[in-house]
Formats: sequence, C-alpha cells, structure tokens
Amino acid sequence: MTDHSISPALPGAMDPPVFTGFDDLVAWSSPRARPHVSRGGVIAAERLGGVIDVVEVLSSTPRSIVARCRSGQRSVVLKYFRRRDSARNASGFGYLRAKFGAKVLPGAASVLAYDDEARVLIHEDLEVRPGRRYSAAELLRWARSWPDLVVPATSTTSEEFRASLGRSDPVSAAKGHPGALPSLGLARRASITDDQLRDFLDPALSVMWCGDMNPANFALDRDGTYRQLDGEGTGYCDPALLVVEARLGLPSAPDPGTIDTSPSPDQWNEIGNFLASRWNVTPERESIARLILASILRELAPTPSHSRSGSRQQ
Repeated sequence: MTDHSISPALPGAMDPPVFTGFDDLVAWSSPRARPHVSRGGVIAAERLGGVIDVVEVLSSTPRSIVARCRSGQRSVVLKYFRRRDSARNASGFGYLRAKFGAKVLPGAASVLAYDDEARVLIHEDLEVRPGRRYSAAELLRWARSWPDLVVPATSTTSEEFRASLGRSDPVSAAKGHPGALPSLGLARRASITDDQLRDFLDPALSVMWCGDMNPANFALDRDGTYRQLDGEGTGYCDPALLVVEARLGLPSAPDPGTIDTSPSPDQWNEIGNFLASRWNVTPERESIARLILASILRELAPTPSHSRSGSRQQ
C-alpha cells in the first residue's frame, strides 16, 4: 500500500495526486516500492529526453501504481507492478502479461522501455484522463469494436506470447495452457469439469483478449478506432466468453459506477448476436461459456466483510 500523505503537489490537485517532481512520487510511494518507482523514473526520463517536471498518478491499487510523467510537452505512462510474482508467475494478472501482451493486442499502447527486475513498464501516453464516464451509446460502440481488438490465438504473435509466458512460468506451462486467460483458472476451483474447460481452451477456437471488461481501459483514437491501455490480464479464450459478457451486460466490469446509462437488455442481446455471428460462436459454446463465467463470478464475489468495507478489486 502507499502512503497517501501528499505535500508538494500542484495547488488544488486532490484526486488524482499531481506532483511537481518525480522525487515527490517516490516519497509518496510505500518504502518497499520506492527503489522500483525510482528506477522507473530514471527510465522514463531517458525516454523523454529531459527532467520529469510533472507527475500525475492515474491509479494506485494493490497490484500497481500508474503515473503519467511529463517533461515539457512530452509525456509517457509509467506502470509499476507491486507483486514480485507478477514478474515470474504468468498464471495470473501482472507484469509479464502486460509486457508481452502489448506486442500482440491490436491497438495496444506500446511498451517503450521496461525493467524486469524493477517490474516497471514505460508506455506511450494515449492522454486518457481518469474518471471518465460512459453513455449507453458509447458502451455499445465499444462492444461492437471487440472483434477488431483481438487476434486468433493461433496467429504468429499469439503463439510467441504463449511461448514467452511458458518460458517465464514453467509451472503454468506444465499445466498445458500457458497464456490462457488468467480468470479461467478460477473455473477449476468451481463447478466446471476438466473436460469442459479443456475443450473451451482450444487455441484453434480462441482469440487473444486483454482480459479486461472495464471500458475505462480503452481509448477512442482520432481515426475512430479503439486503443487498449491495460494488458495485465492478456490471454486467450473462446470468444463465446465475450459473447456472454455482452449478452449479460458486462457482469465482469470492475467499476460499473463509471457508466452513466446502461444499454437495455435487448441492445446488449443484439450486440451478443453480432459478436456470435462474427466469431461463429455456436449456442453450445455459449452455454458452456455461461457456466464458466458464472463460476468465475462466484469465485470473485466479495465476502461479507469485504462487502461492508467497499468495492472489490478484480
């Protein structure tokens, strides 16, 4: 966790914190994170070609710190992954999936530099502001773009992604599905049989997806296409899972509070039909996807104590 006492911030900057120098971000970070964040600042300054004079914290969660770093008119985004195992355990969300996923996902924010030991990635800055809210029309437009945001799991770049994770995490590779969507591991702890899950994880029927149902992690570019901001959950899955997510109105979205107006069930169902047609998803595969998604959501459901203390992290 971080120390949220903020002193040398810009006047009126409360949420998110904005600092007038990178050393202030380091001081704001937890003692354990400071050496890694400091190393990230060095790399970011090298990429920017100048001293970092403004730092805006875009998010701070138990998994990561994300900050926009500016030098004059130039900027990059620094992402530091707190957990040590995120740089060697490819079974879950984390550094490795984000690093390798940026190379395979269409429109992903490019990784400009990285440090494996510090678990720091430096991304191109797509100038997305935190706290955006979404209308029903915007959500439907984004969902219709999903086929353009994935690639077949059998593509060359996808196979390289899976091979990279397998080399980085031999334990995951030994299970037979390196590079599968990390949340699918939760299905093994629920009511899904091994046979159902094995068929569902056939790369020949799968697509590479960022693993994220939060619309805030996608940005509409000037040409009308969407860019992807967060690849720490990148993995492959049967697109039937995405069809079901659409039909059910994004049940895995981690922050529904960013949505001003939700589409109607009929509108979501129309999107589901569109996606199923694009990906040739059969009703049988959708049925299995519903079981798998339900089991994942049960595993992610907050305990009574967590429900009282606030929203859950996903």
